Amino acid sequence: MAYHQLNPYELRKRFDFRLLLFYLLAAVLITGLLLRMINLQWVQHEGLRLQAENNRINVVPVLPVRGEIVDRHGKKLAANAISYQLVMIPERVQDMEGTLRMLNANMPWSKRKFARIKRKIRHARKDRPLVLDERLQWHQVAWLVARLHHYAGLDVQAATHRVYPYGELMAHAIGYLAKVRKNDLAQGYLADEYVGRSGLEREFEARLHGTPGSQQEEVDAYGRRVAILHIIPPKTGETLRLSLDVDLQQAAATAMAGRTGSVVVMDVHSGAIRVLLSTPGYDTNAFIGGVSGKQWNSWLHDPQKPLLNRAIQATYPPGSTWKMVSAMAGMRVHAPLAHQRTVCHGMIQLHDRKLRCWKRTGHGPVDMHDALMHSCDVYFYELAEQTGMKALITEARRWGFGGRTHIRLSPEARGHLPDPDYHVYRGKKRRWFQGEIMITAIGQGLVTATPLQVARFAAALANGGQVLEPHVLAAAKPHVLRQVDIPAAQLARIRQAMFDVANTPGGTAYRYVHDAKYPIAGKTGTAQVVAMSQTQARYTDKGVKTQHRDHAWFMGYAPYDHPRIAFAILVEHGGHGSSGAAPVAAAIVNAMKL
Repeated sequence: MAYHQLNPYELRKRFDFRLLLFYLLAAVLITGLLLRMINLQWVQHEGLRLQAENNRINVVPVLPVRGEIVDRHGKKLAANAISYQLVMIPERVQDMEGTLRMLNANMPWSKRKFARIKRKIRHARKDRPLVLDERLQWHQVAWLVARLHHYAGLDVQAATHRVYPYGELMAHAIGYLAKVRKNDLAQGYLADEYVGRSGLEREFEARLHGTPGSQQEEVDAYGRRVAILHIIPPKTGETLRLSLDVDLQQAAATAMAGRTGSVVVMDVHSGAIRVLLSTPGYDTNAFIGGVSGKQWNSWLHDPQKPLLNRAIQATYPPGSTWKMVSAMAGMRVHAPLAHQRTVCHGMIQLHDRKLRCWKRTGHGPVDMHDALMHSCDVYFYELAEQTGMKALITEARRWGFGGRTHIRLSPEARGHLPDPDYHVYRGKKRRWFQGEIMITAIGQGLVTATPLQVARFAAALANGGQVLEPHVLAAAKPHVLRQVDIPAAQLARIRQAMFDVANTPGGTAYRYVHDAKYPIAGKTGTAQVVAMSQTQARYTDKGVKTQHRDHAWFMGYAPYDHPRIAFAILVEHGGHGSSGAAPVAAAIVNAMKL
């Protein structure tokens, strides 16, 4: 039916229907708008307000200043130097290529460094500050500071960078920092932060790091900073005061004269470490700017292993410094020879082989005191026959050998003590042979120890048998791990012999330490590195390659009457303990200030 043929009633009905649809649609639209307005004004109000603020305000994290590390006298071992950083927020840079060309033309960047910076920008988050260059001096960035208003997204910030004033001297104790890695970011670190990777920088990272702050900046539509609205300052890390004495450490390093080895000095009553030296070291300052692959490989493949902390990570046969353990084991099990004399003829016959004393012509009649003072091997061979392996190993464990000292440095080696009952040979357990027990009694065979363990042993002898936990913090309280039960009279015998080693003519160290500033009680040790035939002299360095020469030990304490410090000196391939290591102890005692 054509539209003009509809009667007025039909037309009115159709018009009213359409008007109703219009009203319904209008009502729906108005209701939707009202609901949307309510949602925006009340439900999402806070979130949208913050979003609007973020369009105007940018929050930039502010890195904390790392705490410094000082020695017991306040001398800085890890310090902070003022410098400047060139920072970029990539999403705010309008012309990235042009900005980078401008920077490359004015900054002291090599082609390699510029390529690394561009690669760094590509992989970085666009909304976070990114450090393009650091450790800059003012004259390098002053030109840019005057033009920052032309370059959105760029900023120059005052900062600090780590400096190690003593570098190689304190390398193994203090450690170094390195840029954060992916796993560090997952733990809450910010990009371009530094984190402790070794030594005390690593062990006390939480105390040294500090707490980041933040800075609220008002920015314009182009992301350029207009004003700083609010600053939450970062919290500086804690200053760490150590028990180490850098002057004493320097005296030890000078006395070592570039030789490979380690020196440990500790307080005999508190366990505080005064010297923790491992030579050679490495320059920890090289890590701040990033160590080159060439430098790292040179350290890794250096036969002297400068990255190894010999004081706590390297283990050596203790040599004759172990003879005090053997002497106390003999007294504890009431071995007859512990209170008798024997005659040293320069060797002892054992079935089809000979075990020699270091002195070819022998020491003649010797008791325990003489054997310690002159370091007679034959006496301790015979004493070992009466004590047995179990007594030797049990006594060593009492004094802390074979286990970590628990110093707050890692990784720490345990040293090695063999099973007191059995020896595993070719996959099978067997009883110890007599010859193996004898060489164990003079600190050879399978026993090994770290210089720190030997120094702690010397401290325990000086303080009456207290095995202390070594520590490196000046404020740390003494912690006695174990009190060794040893009669005072027996300990006095050991101490007197150690005094005569250093102060009585004929003592193995007398020539080198008798005139020290304070009287020393000590024990020399010579640890054999390679096995030699019975016809080959081990007491001379002539014709022996350097890497095959014996290690030199000297351990002890000073002053003798009122002990304050204990020490252990190990010189790799240094030959005799008397000439190779004892002079280092004399230098330390002469530099000591009571």
